[in-house]
Amino acid sequence: MFQKRIPKVTLCCLLIIHIPVSGYTGFHSQDQTSSRTNTLFDDADDIQRQLDNEARDRIKFGRPKTIWVFHFPTHFPDHNSVVETTEKQMRIRRHLRHNIKKNEEEEECEEDEECSFCKPPWEYSSQSQWSKKFPDCGGKSQSPVNLPVDGLIKPRGARPLLFQNHDVPAKSMTLMIDGIQMILFGEWKNENRPLIYGGAAHSRRYLFHSMVIHLPAEHTVGSLYFPLETQVYYVSAEYKDMKEALEATSDQQAVLAISTMFSYGNHTHKGLEDILVAAKKQGCRNGTLKGSPLSYFNPPFKEYACYQGSLPTPPCTESVLWLIRGRTMHITREVWESAQAFINENFESKPNFRMAQPLNDRRIYFFK
Repeated sequence: MFQKRIPKVTLCCLLIIHIPVSGYTGFHSQDQTSSRTNTLFDDADDIQRQLDNEARDRIKFGRPKTIWVFHFPTHFPDHNSVVETTEKQMRIRRHLRHNIKKNEEEEECEEDEECSFCKPPWEYSSQSQWSKKFPDCGGKSQSPVNLPVDGLIKPRGARPLLFQNHDVPAKSMTLMIDGIQMILFGEWKNENRPLIYGGAAHSRRYLFHSMVIHLPAEHTVGSLYFPLETQVYYVSAEYKDMKEALEATSDQQAVLAISTMFSYGNHTHKGLEDILVAAKKQGCRNGTLKGSPLSYFNPPFKEYACYQGSLPTPPCTESVLWLIRGRTMHITREVWESAQAFINENFESKPNFRMAQPLNDRRIYFFK
């Protein structure tokens, strides 16, 4: 007798899309070379490996977990923000490297009367007092260190270290001598700038910044000292320059440094010899070198030790991932003695190296 009205019902469906990956947790969710979790800079081969192992992981570990995987493109900072070659700009760069002042361009540095460099506000002879002015120099993850010959951790399944654009010649190169160090800078087009990633750096991209020469070496191996060491610095591509990278104090791997030890031999590595010859000719003033590939001074390699450390000079920021080349390169005693004589004549701070710092509870990894 009465007609029953049926109410309208609206149905909403929620579609959930997930990416299944292996279901293990704990140690495998972290970098093998760091206590912090992996960054989001996962690349294609990581994703492919996850997909290839999905079926196996389902059987072994049960239902996989769900995570979101993002891939960010490499950011190339403006070239002019990192590399300048004029005298005035080189002075500003020196301040940026040591992160001394809030506004470097407005402050004048203490300039040497005879030479073209700005004196840094520290000396190696007073390195035991650095922490009074630069607190980070008293930290527990300082560099350099004495590398043990035994007990190194060997990560499994590590990818090779990849050197991109290291064979592309620079447009120009500048050798700066500041009375304490010899520092080499290079200028490339943005798309040709030397880049390093993979291995201990995982998928994070690092762009070349500078190369520093130390006589004698700062790092030691089994308490053994070496006559010379080169330190090549790279800045993570997400930062526009070294200053910004050092200010990101929460990022322990904002900077990557490659250390190469030199031992005595019957010949001198050609790239190093060219730098030392140029330094001797220009004296204490800044000079230029012929544009060469970075591999000419720092050849690619496969074996290396790795540890978390700091800048070896003030402000001693603990944001450096150190890679120590597994094999030494060579320098003759004659070339070394000539370089040492040049340093004794032109460098105010003697010696020009920092003593090895306590390793504390840091682990050292070996990749090959």
